[in-house]
Amino acid sequence: MKRILGIVASQRVLGNSELLTKAAMEATGADTQKEMIRLTDLNIKSCKACYRCLPPDVPCHINDDLQFLLDKIRAADAVVIAAPCYFLGPQGSIRVFQDRFLSVGNKAGEFRGKPCICIMTYGATDMKGYAEAALNLTARFLNLNLIDSDSFFGASPAEVLEDPGNLERVRQMGRGLMDPGYRRTFKANECPVCWSDLFRYEGKDIVCPFCNTRGEFKAEGQEVKMVFYPRDNHRFTEEGRYEHFDVYLNSKKREFLAKKDHYQKLQEPYRSLDWWIKPPEKD
Repeated sequence: MKRILGIVASQRVLGNSELLTKAAMEATGADTQKEMIRLTDLNIKSCKACYRCLPPDVPCHINDDLQFLLDKIRAADAVVIAAPCYFLGPQGSIRVFQDRFLSVGNKAGEFRGKPCICIMTYGATDMKGYAEAALNLTARFLNLNLIDSDSFFGASPAEVLEDPGNLERVRQMGRGLMDPGYRRTFKANECPVCWSDLFRYEGKDIVCPFCNTRGEFKAEGQEVKMVFYPRDNHRFTEEGRYEHFDVYLNSKKREFLAKKDHYQKLQEPYRSLDWWIKPPEKD
């Protein structure tokens, strides 16, 4: 029996993200085993940037719920990740989870190939921001096989269900988790590698800030189009992951250890500047 895991990054009970997640999971069929995790209920602490977790056989030493979550993703055959858009980006628990990927990057082979869909909900048509593209990074950095993602309008709880097209679309995505031949329909003006619709400009080049794919504007008759040139070793390939998590990060760790005394001397003039404040203790 296939195991489907739903991860909902919202504290709203029966909110739009939860409802669409359940609809997508239901569409995988009655013969699948379903489990859901409310990400906001987990105790996932901030990354300490200590680099102790870089070896592939060493888990993060922070004692919290991260390993529980990763174990559930390992055990799943398919994953649904959903979050609302808060102030242009995905709900904060997603960002805290992503910040812990330092301990996951060189262990991503444990999650490789599991089909995944990402669902983003938003409550204002001009406030979608970068939320869907950022939510998709959760699947990308985990090395899941992101087969589809989409954004759905709904501000009030259950408002997303007022549009029958939303249910139809999310059920299509859910069925895709069970269909090895499922192919997402690409959208105009998005990165062909990671599907981001955000770009920066370096001279004449268009650059995707998420996967670093480069492209350019080209005139075709009366139209101007973006043309991209994907690399075989972009950030989310095995080679790209190895370059960052194994080569680069470990080189920075060795550099730090070699220059530790030097860095401490640089810190020294600021060590006595103790201006930190804390809120008063509550009764």
